[in-house]
Amino acid sequence: MTSRPIPNPNRRAVSDGVWTMMERVLSQVSQLVIFITAARILSPAEFGVFALTSACAILLLRFAEVGWAPYIMSWSGTARVPRQILYIAILFGLGAAVIGGLAGLVYWMIAPDSSVGLLIMLFAFWVLLATTSSAQKGVMIWQHKLRASAVCEISGELAGLAVALAALFSGFGVLSLVFGRIALQTVHLKLSFFFTRLPPRRGMSAAQLRDLRDYSIPLFSSRMTFNFRLYAATFIIGGFLGAAAVGYYRAAERLVGALTEVVAVPSQVLAWSLFRQARDSGGGGLAGFQKQADTYFHVLFLTALPIFIWTCVFAGELITGLLGAEWLPAVPVVIILALARALSLPTFASEPILSLAGEIRRMPKVSVLFLAMTIVLNLIASPFGMIAVAWAQVAGSVIVTVVMLWLTRKYGAVAWQGFFRHSRFIIVPLVLATAALEVLQGLTLFEGLPDMLRVLAVSVPTVVIYGAALYLFDPNLRQAAKAYFKGNAQDQEAS
Repeated sequence: MTSRPIPNPNRRAVSDGVWTMMERVLSQVSQLVIFITAARILSPAEFGVFALTSACAILLLRFAEVGWAPYIMSWSGTARVPRQILYIAILFGLGAAVIGGLAGLVYWMIAPDSSVGLLIMLFAFWVLLATTSSAQKGVMIWQHKLRASAVCEISGELAGLAVALAALFSGFGVLSLVFGRIALQTVHLKLSFFFTRLPPRRGMSAAQLRDLRDYSIPLFSSRMTFNFRLYAATFIIGGFLGAAAVGYYRAAERLVGALTEVVAVPSQVLAWSLFRQARDSGGGGLAGFQKQADTYFHVLFLTALPIFIWTCVFAGELITGLLGAEWLPAVPVVIILALARALSLPTFASEPILSLAGEIRRMPKVSVLFLAMTIVLNLIASPFGMIAVAWAQVAGSVIVTVVMLWLTRKYGAVAWQGFFRHSRFIIVPLVLATAALEVLQGLTLFEGLPDMLRVLAVSVPTVVIYGAALYLFDPNLRQAAKAYFKGNAQDQEAS
């Protein structure tokens, strides 16, 4: 009898990363389909009501989430504590849901003919589900079940898409969007409990509660500050630029934000998993962080930089293909915001690195400084128009990236020189592929195609060129590819 081959951790990480990336892509496509469909059915006023209620619900959700999932993901002991934290998360979610439900009830009593009260109450129920789902996702990452987590997310997104579209076409109006969110979280919860097999448990000790408090409060403060910064900037832009300019800016921000989500969420999930493995294998120290960072950021840069750079090239086609020619004034904003997101890539693993290094307490003060900086930059730029506001985001990204690189070097034992040097080999392939993209885009062969079909037709050969160039010019990637395929061959022989 042959022994079962031991899975290669690097190949497993690649597989998990692919599944997580698939989940993010499907999530963004699903949300985009719902957004475009709703835009053709709902009025701008209904969209405004939903956006405001959704923003309040998200802030309430962030309050209920505190720092439960990150604490679970950084835990290195038995399953007892994650189960206890899951119980606490449910209690906080229930408390937040009661607050939101009471607010919705009061609104309904004041305006019984309006659907806003019901919308608020439905969002309150969604907060309860989403808080528990967030903790459950932390449990699955703690269990190294990234593929199971992706399956839960994908199934939830498909359910949410089906429910939202069915409700929209059935005439439920703005309520359809929250119906979809509730369906998503319900399916995610049911599947996640199936995969984790860990029910919530009461009875956390006082010492453990103090440790949870000391860990979670700084993380909670930094996340809440970030969300206040996000929505404060939106209100400032609206006050200076007016409805039309805000519409263009928000459309560009939504498009670039969707692409950022596709990159950021899987990369952060992998960062939590990989850097925690580096910490645990190093006896709880930070000795393995630099080596892990060199590999992690190398893969992040070679994957994410083409997405943002090629978005700049395709900005016009993406806007007209998805939203229509009337949205073309948003094209310059898309290009500038894509540049800002590319500059912020080195910060994607900052929270996991500092958390796992035990230095997350550094974040709240820095987050407050970032909030103040964002407000000041937007106040300065807003009178000059939406393009100036977009350039303010670039300036902000540069400042945030420099500060976070300094923090991770000082407190996380990760020097930016190491992973930048490790990633220098992707420059030539990226330049070659982008040049090929420009040439292909100008060919008469693709001129008569619809915008989105032309984007797809030009992208396929560009990706092939980029992959081939990476294999030729990047020795690290070439070595990893050979090891990966060699491992596959050995596994087939062993089976």
